[in-house]
Amino acid sequence: MVTNESISIFSLASLAVEYVGSLLPENPLQEPFKNAWNYMLKNYTKFQIATWGSLVFHEVLYFLFCLPGFLFQFIPFMKKYKIPKDKPETWENQWKCFKVVLFNHFCIQLPLICGPYYFTEYFNILYDWERMPRWYMLLARCFGCAVIEDTCGNFFYFT
Repeated sequence: MVTNESISIFSLASLAVEYVGSLLPENPLQEPFKNAWNYMLKNYTKFQIATWGSLVFHEVLYFLFCLPGFLFQFIPFMKKYKIPKDKPETWENQWKCFKVVLFNHFCIQLPLICGPYYFTEYFNILYDWERMPRWYMLLARCFGCAVIEDTCGNFFYFT
């Protein structure tokens, strides 16, 4: 009984997101993304896309998101917001931190990034554009995952 109720809740949420998606205008970036996706599928193997493509995407996003914080620590005006005020920032410390981050990304996260390729192969999940969920469905799923992760994380942290 609980399973049937939870399925109906998820299907209702999916229908609500689909309805909101039908009200939105057509995405003007959809055609260029579709062309780029199909080009990628024609020129690279699924293993290359799932492993190396994911790794490059992860590294680019990680360092782009870290760039403002990295730059802010060297701006004199921002030093008043520094938490360990007695520890000055040096390029040597930054280089040590960079090496640790690269070690973690390539020796710990890269093997984990390889996992989805084997998952998609085992369950025969296709990579074609037509089967890919639309952007609003992906956004809704990411939002749902963030809510669940924060709720569970805070629950276990505060109990």
